[in-house]
Amino acid sequence: MPLPPLTRPVPLSRAWLAVVVVVALFTGGFIATRLPFGTVPLRVAEGHAFLMAEGEKGAFQADSGISASFYDNVVWTAAGQTTVGGRPSCLWDKQTKSPRPAGARVEAGYRWVRTPDGVSLPIVAWLKCR
Repeated sequence: MPLPPLTRPVPLSRAWLAVVVVVALFTGGFIATRLPFGTVPLRVAEGHAFLMAEGEKGAFQADSGISASFYDNVVWTAAGQTTVGGRPSCLWDKQTKSPRPAGARVEAGYRWVRTPDGVSLPIVAWLKCR
């Protein structure tokens, strides 16, 4: 059986080459704007949170079973307003200046972090009062 004759590739015209380059640039730019440069993606879970007696530390227990601690300087949102630091209003009673005994339902953004000795634990980055 004879082999088919060799064909030479057809060179792209300059116009087609320009179209390919422009499409590649737009596609690359679109993908690059969607990548999380400089940010760390967080896992989000709903659960229950409360502050300890002194109000400087708290704990989050996700409905899925994950437990994590946080400090009172966590970023938190209540009634559509985001606050950095201070005690989350859904967890702290300003009148009695003490933690709310029942805590509150919250949504939390957390990330698993590995320590230098190889232990992994979740760290809460933000809370949203429900």
